[in-house]
Amino acid sequence: MISPAAGTVGRGFRALTLAAVAVTFVLIVVGGIVRVTGSGLGCPDWPTCHGYLIPPPGREPWIEFSHRLVAGVVSVLVAAIVVAAWRSYRSDRAILRPALAAAGALIVQILLGAITVVLELPPLIVWIHLGAALLVFACLIVVATNARMAGGWSSGQVVGWSGGRMEARLRSRILGLALASAISILVLTLLGATVVNTGASLACPDWPLCRSAIVPPLSDPLVVVHFTHRFAALAAGIPVLLFAVEARRVRAQAPRVSRGALILLGLFVAQVVVGGLTALWSLPLILRALHLAVAAAAWGVAVALAVVLARSRPVTSEAPAQERQGRAEPASNAGAAHPSTGGSAFRKYLYLAKPWIIALLLTTTLTSMLIAGRGSVSLPLAVFTLIGGALASAGANAINCYVDRDIDGLMSRTKNRPIPRHQLDPRRALAFGLVASSASFAILLVFVNLLAATLAVFGIIYYVFVYTLWLKRSTPHNIVIGGIAGAVPPLVGWAAVTGRVDLLALYLFLIVFYWTPPHTWALAILVRGDYEKANVPMLPVVRGEAETRRHIWLYSLQMVAVTLLLFAFRMLGWVYLALALVLNGLFLWYAYRLTREMDKPAARRLYKFSQLYLALLFVAMVVDASALS
Repeated sequence: MISPAAGTVGRGFRALTLAAVAVTFVLIVVGGIVRVTGSGLGCPDWPTCHGYLIPPPGREPWIEFSHRLVAGVVSVLVAAIVVAAWRSYRSDRAILRPALAAAGALIVQILLGAITVVLELPPLIVWIHLGAALLVFACLIVVATNARMAGGWSSGQVVGWSGGRMEARLRSRILGLALASAISILVLTLLGATVVNTGASLACPDWPLCRSAIVPPLSDPLVVVHFTHRFAALAAGIPVLLFAVEARRVRAQAPRVSRGALILLGLFVAQVVVGGLTALWSLPLILRALHLAVAAAAWGVAVALAVVLARSRPVTSEAPAQERQGRAEPASNAGAAHPSTGGSAFRKYLYLAKPWIIALLLTTTLTSMLIAGRGSVSLPLAVFTLIGGALASAGANAINCYVDRDIDGLMSRTKNRPIPRHQLDPRRALAFGLVASSASFAILLVFVNLLAATLAVFGIIYYVFVYTLWLKRSTPHNIVIGGIAGAVPPLVGWAAVTGRVDLLALYLFLIVFYWTPPHTWALAILVRGDYEKANVPMLPVVRGEAETRRHIWLYSLQMVAVTLLLFAFRMLGWVYLALALVLNGLFLWYAYRLTREMDKPAARRLYKFSQLYLALLFVAMVVDASALS
């Protein structure tokens, strides 16, 4: 069967999708101009403008009317794409599905635009309106990129992977970084909209400092909103930079991806510079519009690169000859081959989320909330914070399973996860992780506060894209540096109650940070053979078990020292000290025995007690804080 992409229909469809992408980009920029010029109510009625189809003379009505006009053009183009996709690409789900999704998101956006006018610009609806526009933009880019690959680029021409497992791992890591970059830029853009909607644009009138400080006083809510946006920009720069570096390594095999990653990095740097100049020059309209335009462009480039990498498949030495010559496997066959239907879907996704890890993280989150509230926290706040935290952890764990699917099947500890057992398509696991992560941010933002939501997103990004994609497979210090991600939940809990991060919250962060290496290295000793088979450079594999036991003892001492500082600095009282001394004594005893008993039972005892230790230590803090209140 000859694909329609090979003929006139394919060329016309590709031109149509590119036109839709370009006009949608204009729609987003014009929407930003409407917002920064205060023209949102230039037409106070809808769908007419002051009761007329053509608005009366005036700056604000015509700015708003231009936005509606461009939206109308986008609607026509999207409708044409849906019709063409249904007629000529019905069997290609990679084109038809995102086309239908673009139409659905556009309908939502139009309805939100009407609601925005009728309700006179409620900030939350305005924020969701922008999010819907970015979603339409992304869906159209997916359609355009897939259509271009079907007609002009085969996956081999786009990427040209060849070789065995190492190439597959590198491709998986670069794809993960591309997705991380896209998500980070999306979150950053929506946070920028939050800055505008809350009137916090000049809360930090200087740059790169904020009110002449690296970390400004966070007593003013507007400063918190603005500073959170800047902090998110710093966090978002990590996956973007890593993506550019990793893509540069494969520029010979993947020239388009390498160039695209450099373009993305350049756009991100330009976005940061424009944002800084916007603050320094007191919000000139042209720079505010340019800031959103560059952000939307970066979002679009990141989405396109992720699609290119997702559609291209690594080629192994056993691949058929036609695939080695550059033919892509059909998109419908991507991911795990023939996932089985055994077991309930709920159990598969639950296993993917790693509920045992979620339980421990939520313990530190809830206890941190109770410490901040001196033993008392409102039930709705606690519920929404825990739901958001659970979704954040589930999302990060699911994406972790997606990234590590190539090594999970090699290790006895992880071989029964749904993806290695072919019970779940990897793409579904990735989708679940992304949806859970996004839902976490939305719930925490709407029902808790912006700082808690941002910290949760930072934890996801750091765990998946700094630890999993970079540190885990490249250095024996992976657990030490990567422990930052697991130490974020106490900060989320504290920020949920207080709206800020105090010194005591930072000590809670440090306790979990220093607890992570002894806990994880004890497990690594137990499953050292698994890590050797998977070629993961955990400390017992690289340095040996004797050196690992010494490191466990040293980090245990540092952890105990940090826990005692809470009493020394009078942050907590005698009740906490008494309970902490007992728990610390037991932990040091197990760690000391591990240095003397060179066997796995000693490592198992420390590993199991370390889980109980952390939970009980935080409970001791709650008891003391309640007593002090």
